[in-house]
Amino acid sequence: MDLIRLSCPAFESYAWRVVMDVSNLLGHGLLDGGVALAIIVYGVAAKNRPVRRAGLAAFLAVIAAGLLANILKEVFQMARPNLGHPSYGFPSGHTTTAFALAGALGQAFPALAPLTYGLALLAGVARVYFRHHFGIDLFGGAVLGTGIGLLSARWLLGPVVAAEGPPVRRRVWVWALALAIGVLPLAFLIAYERTVEAHRAPDNSVLVGSSSGLVVTFGRPDARALLRAGWGEDEVWGGLFPFTWAQGLESTLQLSSLPLTDHTVRLRMIPFLNHDGLSCQTVEVAVNRVPVTRLLLERGWHNYELLVPKSLVSSGVTEVRFRFRYAHSPRRPDTGGDGRSLSVAFASLVFTPRGAPEVSGHQR
Repeated sequence: MDLIRLSCPAFESYAWRVVMDVSNLLGHGLLDGGVALAIIVYGVAAKNRPVRRAGLAAFLAVIAAGLLANILKEVFQMARPNLGHPSYGFPSGHTTTAFALAGALGQAFPALAPLTYGLALLAGVARVYFRHHFGIDLFGGAVLGTGIGLLSARWLLGPVVAAEGPPVRRRVWVWALALAIGVLPLAFLIAYERTVEAHRAPDNSVLVGSSSGLVVTFGRPDARALLRAGWGEDEVWGGLFPFTWAQGLESTLQLSSLPLTDHTVRLRMIPFLNHDGLSCQTVEVAVNRVPVTRLLLERGWHNYELLVPKSLVSSGVTEVRFRFRYAHSPRRPDTGGDGRSLSVAFASLVFTPRGAPEVSGHQR
């Protein structure tokens, strides 16, 4: 978690977001197909048959990669980080087409292979960065796309004999640099993903609890009586369900007496974001002033689960404190508007004694 917190400022920077915005376009099928068509046109205009056939190999690879990736999505039906996305995640279509283009062009023009594969890797990194895909979707797309690209090039170009190039040591460094540009951020993103998943609970339902448990539904009068410092007004999310924003860097609430046993705690939250990409929002949860754990939040509404040991539970009032990594204002410099300092919105909090029966209730 400390590595995540130290690295997040770099990945939240404007410069990195620009790099990711551009890289996200590299895997678009229309752009990749356009690059291949441009090579074909150049080869025809220059009357250069190898270049023309290289462009044709790349074009066919992009089409085949896009079609096969979409077929496999329906076969595997694996979810994306963003559950509201209309299609499945594995393999990443953008990554598949980017690597298909890279594989075909890298085979046709070996000197350009580090560049083509490096750009394809950045395209996949962008898909993970914007939380359109998990890391496994990227790996699946990279393997599938590379294989299609190489097969297409071999079919149309035959075995390629590379011309004499720079010394082996220099070629190794070029490859290492090109791959490091994508591999290092990808390693961070996978670590980020694993940290989020350590406390994620299923998103299609929310724990209602048992007769001995406690349910807090934010945004309602009964929950308002429990809130202390650091909370905004009660609101309704898109007309669907009530919620309350935590404001500032710390919020607290006080709960009535709980059974003196271990408790499973489930929270439904969404971090405030004023940009695309990672949220990097953390929530440190403390019970009766003793830190329990720190959660890393994904974009969007999700459920998170943690364990509160019985040693922290009080027979009287139990205080729960949340500390946040950041709080931002929705106000824009050019338009003004909402000047609140928002960190995380809460929809529900459920304390359930360990061993008590759990009842699932659907949550939008």
